[in-house]
Amino acid sequence: TEESDEPFSLVPFDGIFGLSLPQMSEGARFNVLDCMIRDRTLKHNLFSFFFGAADDEASEVTFGEWRESRMASKLFWVPVSNPGYWQVEMDDITIKNKKQGLCKDKHCQVAVDTGTSLMAGPTDIVNALVDRLHVATDCSNFDTLPVLGFQLSNHILNLRAEEYVDRGEDGCSLALMTLDIPPPKGPLFIFGDPFLRKYYTVYDRENLKVGFALAKHPGVNSTT
Repeated sequence: TEESDEPFSLVPFDGIFGLSLPQMSEGARFNVLDCMIRDRTLKHNLFSFFFGAADDEASEVTFGEWRESRMASKLFWVPVSNPGYWQVEMDDITIKNKKQGLCKDKHCQVAVDTGTSLMAGPTDIVNALVDRLHVATDCSNFDTLPVLGFQLSNHILNLRAEEYVDRGEDGCSLALMTLDIPPPKGPLFIFGDPFLRKYYTVYDRENLKVGFALAKHPGVNSTT
């Protein structure tokens, strides 16, 4: 096995443990999850992810089951819409739980990606959210910013301002970068770490669906 110097010489980890569906694999036998399923090592043909919300809270991946102790709400399921990524349909985006009509007459597509440290979406929709949310660059309205939600299968998954705004010494900005993925894979949203810290996710290989629940962090309950 050979490994390139970049980026691995610059980071503390030794590699990337890919868990996408086989359509994204380099070869038929080059998919870790499918190899586990083939060898019948799993209790159920799925895996789940919990992301720690702080440095002192451990993250974990669980193969073969999900953990109720990591969930602060009931799990609901959304079918995979286009196998390859763990990709699902999003009905719309909401502000203060009100639909914004940004997905128009067709559903938006979302890749739930545990390997991405950010959130991203098509330029036109991200720009529309910038205009509608009015995040002040000097952070003057940070405490009054509304919840930003993503509607999946009639469930709205909300993020609070501290979860969707980058706040630092240089000021505040929407933590949703523009990313224009061309067809047939795109246009596509990416739900990375900021979303996955808030929501526990389960990836069902056998039934091709993704489960979502509020992640159970210290101080979090089903109304948080």
